[in-house]
Amino acid sequence: MRIKISTRIVFLIGKYAIKIPIDKRGYLQGKNESNLYDKYKRYPYLAPLIWEKFGIVCQERCRELDVFDACVVTGVKALMPELDIDNCDLYNKENWGIHKEHQVLLDYGINQSISKMY
Repeated sequence: MRIKISTRIVFLIGKYAIKIPIDKRGYLQGKNESNLYDKYKRYPYLAPLIWEKFGIVCQERCRELDVFDACVVTGVKALMPELDIDNCDLYNKENWGIHKEHQVLLDYGINQSISKMY
């Protein structure tokens, strides 16, 4: 098991990533991830979200990237305008993984108003 902490504590357990908010920003990110996944799940660019409850998110765990293809960021921003914001580091390799041979965004809960809270 691995643990990562920012605005949420992330437990990487077996096939799952459980994200538990530790502040208001983390709670809002969990809610926003759920909304974005519901809206864009038909596209292969978001890590699969299994459930969200009270800002707590359970995602399918994805493999780590060996090579980051930054061209995908341009496509994601064009397809999902909610993620085309100034304070959103989509170019950070650690925010990406591999699911079913596609490069997918692991942390997509940020939006314009949440980014201004940092």
